[in-house]
Amino acid sequence: MFDLRPTDPDSRALPEERRVALALAEAIIPGGAGIRPADELTLKLTEEVTDHVSPWATKAFRAAMGLLDRAAVLSTGRRFHKLDRARQQRLLQKWEQDPVLRGPLTAVAFAFKFTHFDTPEVYRSLGGKLNVVQNLEQPRWLSGITPATEWDADEEIECEVVVVGTGAGGAVVGKELADRGYAVVFVEEGGHYRRDSFTGSSVQAHFDFYRGSVSLGNAPMAIFMGRLVGGSTAVNTGSCFRTPGWVLDRWCEELGTDAFESERMTPHFEKVERTLSVEPADLKAAGPIADLMARGCDALGWEHRVMLRNAPGCQGEGFCDFGCRTDARKSTNLSYIPPSIEKGAMVLSGLRATEILRENGRAVGIVGVDAHGRQLRVRSNAVIFSGGAIPTPLFLMKQGLGGASGQLGRNLTMHPSTGFSALMEERIDAHRHIPQGYFVEEHIKDGILINAAQPDRNFAPILFPQTGDRLMRALEDLDHIASFGVLIADDTANGVVYPGPGGLPIVKYNLTGADVKRMHRGFVLAGEMAWAAGAKRLHPVCVPMHVIDDMDDWRRFRELDMSASDLMLTSYHPLGTCKMGKDPKTSVVDLNHEMHDLPGLFVVDGSTVPGPLGVNPQITIMAMATRAAERISEVLG
Repeated sequence: MFDLRPTDPDSRALPEERRVALALAEAIIPGGAGIRPADELTLKLTEEVTDHVSPWATKAFRAAMGLLDRAAVLSTGRRFHKLDRARQQRLLQKWEQDPVLRGPLTAVAFAFKFTHFDTPEVYRSLGGKLNVVQNLEQPRWLSGITPATEWDADEEIECEVVVVGTGAGGAVVGKELADRGYAVVFVEEGGHYRRDSFTGSSVQAHFDFYRGSVSLGNAPMAIFMGRLVGGSTAVNTGSCFRTPGWVLDRWCEELGTDAFESERMTPHFEKVERTLSVEPADLKAAGPIADLMARGCDALGWEHRVMLRNAPGCQGEGFCDFGCRTDARKSTNLSYIPPSIEKGAMVLSGLRATEILRENGRAVGIVGVDAHGRQLRVRSNAVIFSGGAIPTPLFLMKQGLGGASGQLGRNLTMHPSTGFSALMEERIDAHRHIPQGYFVEEHIKDGILINAAQPDRNFAPILFPQTGDRLMRALEDLDHIASFGVLIADDTANGVVYPGPGGLPIVKYNLTGADVKRMHRGFVLAGEMAWAAGAKRLHPVCVPMHVIDDMDDWRRFRELDMSASDLMLTSYHPLGTCKMGKDPKTSVVDLNHEMHDLPGLFVVDGSTVPGPLGVNPQITIMAMATRAAERISEVLG
C-alpha cells in the first residue's frame, strides 16, 4: 500500500490554494472513533491519483475546490481555511443540499475519500487486512512471459499472429489460434503481476493495474479499464453473464446476419465457461447479503439468483477489483495465457504498440516502445488489436485507419453504474465476502441490473456521499451496511472517443432523460428490496438525498425529479467504438473482425461489441473472441 509521508507537515508554510485544499480535506474527513483525520498525506496522495487518471481530472479537481472556496467567501466573507471548524461543518452541510455546489463538493469528497481511507493506518483502523503472500510457486509457463525491457531491441521477432492486448478479447483469440497451430506473440502494455502484488490497496491498484479516464458531459463518469497481463479480467468481480437473447436478436437484426443467433453462439459460450470453470458462487462465501436480497425479492415476488462466477472455490478473501489474492478467479492471465504458452506462444509485457507495419496493402506486424523508450518490432502474417473500447479507436486514429465510415470512436455505450446501501439490523461484514455474489434477475430485460456490491473497508466510505461529521457517523455502522450496485443499459449509443492534447483520450458522453429515469427507477427498486428485507435506513449514492431515514423521506425520494448532474456514476464497461458491419461505408470492421481498409488487421475486444448489454460484458467479449478465432483462421487459411 502507499505509505508516503508529507514533505511539509507545517500547513502554515503552504501556498494559499494548498491551505484551502488541506482545510477542505480536513473538514470533509474530520476523523473520529479511532480514524485519523485527513491531513497533508491525504492531499498529496489525492493529487498524485488525479494526475494519474488524467490531467483533465486534476484540472477539474482544482477547479471544484476553487469554486467551493469562492462560495465560502460569498457566504461568510472569509476563505474556507480561515473559518473555524463549526462554521466549516455548517457550510459543508449547506453545500450538500445546494443544487449548484453539491456536485463540486461530491467530486472533491470522492477524491479525498478514495485516497485517505487507503492509507495503511486508516485502512487498519477500519478493520482492513493487508495481503501478505510469499514463496509463490514458479510454474513452467512463467518463462514464456518476458518484460520488453529484457528483450534485445535489435532482434526482430517473427510470428504468424501478433495480438496486442491480453484481456477478454486478446487472450482468448490468441489462445484459440495457438490451439490451431499458429505461432502467436502477445504484446501487453501493462506489466505482469501475480497474487503477491495484489495487496488490497485501492490507490496502488489504480496506479499499477488500471488505465483511467473520465467522460465529459452532463454526468461525468470515471472510467476504469485494466492495464496488465490479463487486462480487465484480472481486476473485475468475476461475474459471468451470457449475452441476453434479446440482445443477440438485436445484433442480428441490425447487422443483417444470423451469425449471432443464440443457437450459433451457445457453443462459444459453453467453451468459454468450461475454460473459466464458471460455477455458481458459494452462498456462504457470498455472505448475509445473499439472504437479505433473497428475502426482499421474495417479499416482492421478484426473480433472483446466485451469481455465476469464474472463481471456483472462492471464499471472498479480498476485493476482486484490486486483484485476486488467492488466484481463485480464473482471469485470462491464469486460464488462457498459460495454455497459450504451452502451445508455443510468448508474451512481451510492458510494450506499448505505436505503429502497424504495412506492406503491399496488408498489416504485417507492429512496432512497440518499452519503458526505456526502445523500439521493438514484431513481424507477423496478421495483427489482432485488442486494446479495449477506448484505447483501440485512439490507436487506429493515430494510424490513419478506420475513419472512412465516420463511425470510428463513435457509438460508445458505458453501462452507467452507481451504488445504493442499506443499514440492516444483522451484521453484514461486507469486506469478508464475495463482492458480487448475488443479483436480481427480475428487471434485467428492462435495462436495470441490481447486484450485491460489497466493498473492502478502504473503498466503502466512497459509497456515502455525505461529508464531515455526518460521514463519520455513517461509518460507525459499517459492519451492518449492505451495499448494492445499480447498473443500467444505456438508452442510446451517443458516446464519442477522440484524441485530445498529448494524445490523451477525450470521452464525450451524455445521459439522456430516459437514462436518468431508468437510474432513478433502479434506485427505487433497490430501495424497495432493502425495505422489504428489513432495512432501517437507506443511503443512495446520489446528490439530492444522501440519507433516507423513514417512509416520509422515501416518498420524497421516489417523487424526485432527478437530473443527470444529481448522479454519481462510474463505468467499467465501455463498448462499441469500432462498429462491426458488412458495409465499409457504415462500419469499421467486417463480420470477421477484419478492418475494412487494411487486410490482415483485426479488432477483437469490447470496441466491436454492439452495446449495451445490460449485464457485465466479460463472457460476451470472450465468446465473440472465440468465434473470431474461427473466422480469422479461415481468413488466414
